[in-house]
Amino acid sequence: MIELGIVGIAGWGGVLIDAIGKAIERGTQCRLVAAADGRLGSLGEREEKLKSRGVELYADAMEMFGRISGRCQAVYIATSIPSHAPLTVAAAGAGLHVHLEKPPAATVQEVDAMLAALERAGKLCIVGFQAVHGREMQLLKTRIVEGRLGGVRKLICRACWPRDATYYSRNNWSGRLRSGDSWVLDGPATNALLHQINNMLYLASGQGGRFAQPAGVQAELYRAGPADSHDTAAIRIRTGEGAEAIFLATHCCEQTLNPVIKIQCEKGAAFYNMFANVRIDYADGTSESEKWDDSQMAEMVGNFCRAIQTGDESLLGCGLAESRKTILAIDGSHESSGRVHPIDEKFVSCVNQGQPSQKTIIDGIEDLISRAAEDGKLFSELPDRPAWAVETGEFSLAGYKSFPQRFSP
Repeated sequence: MIELGIVGIAGWGGVLIDAIGKAIERGTQCRLVAAADGRLGSLGEREEKLKSRGVELYADAMEMFGRISGRCQAVYIATSIPSHAPLTVAAAGAGLHVHLEKPPAATVQEVDAMLAALERAGKLCIVGFQAVHGREMQLLKTRIVEGRLGGVRKLICRACWPRDATYYSRNNWSGRLRSGDSWVLDGPATNALLHQINNMLYLASGQGGRFAQPAGVQAELYRAGPADSHDTAAIRIRTGEGAEAIFLATHCCEQTLNPVIKIQCEKGAAFYNMFANVRIDYADGTSESEKWDDSQMAEMVGNFCRAIQTGDESLLGCGLAESRKTILAIDGSHESSGRVHPIDEKFVSCVNQGQPSQKTIIDGIEDLISRAAEDGKLFSELPDRPAWAVETGEFSLAGYKSFPQRFSP
């Protein structure tokens, strides 16, 4: 029986608690025995449910680590981005394996500090990119690894996920470049839609359980709304394996276009439609598909517990060492862009101004992202490029170990 603690029980932490329950129903031998949250006493029903189940509650994560050290095997960390590194280092020091919510950190140097602490302690760390555990993603990865699709040449993701003023006011780091002295770099490419960059790097590698290594990044990061971090992005990642991944996304839109990834391979093409399905069209005229899998979270919990039980880090669907490649691409995106480029207000409209539901919308952004995805181009590369688009150059990631180098807030 794997006994677990969790830090952060509201928000996404609540989703993880539910996922642990579903994993138990599916036969995973684990149970939640302790939880910590600095807002203890104000979390209402969630808090009461945990109490009724006999879960020990703590107002301080460090206190909980000390109390559960030696009797719990692992801890879930579902807190703010800047807190991930110090909490992971502390948890490893207390002898705990770690499930770390995405993004694992804002910078590669923080990831490296966590990896060093985990290695010293001999502990595992999985990162909460649940999509890689889904049946549809596993089908794609299997066909790529076994060679039926041949080598991956190009991946293109487009997504429009509108976010209103409530989203940016929910805490003190949403949409921010920094929180105090810590980097956050919060935006669609680095948080809400980071899953898709992670997915593309996962599929770009022909090795089972491995992610492609980013070699260079060219990126255009923009902001049209109230945040100082990006809310719109066009990113090209060149991988050491030869595949190219393009990411096109925004929060400043009126319509919701759920993420779609088109994967071009030597022996066919595949289409990943989030919340819908995956379809593979082979060059020989055959095809196959898999529906969207809503058990990804429970599968991720099960994967983590199996790796702990066996002590085999290679079983992790998305370990921290592989996730470093995703953060490397994100840091490189900021270095390439140089700064977050503001979009002039004459190209922007505001809906429900002054209300919690207020939205900032870049004129024609849905069509722009669709056209860029169709052509496999960044915004500035389109023949009819928008007036606000800024040309950037590729930033090499060879030997890159610390953010920032050329990015300026």
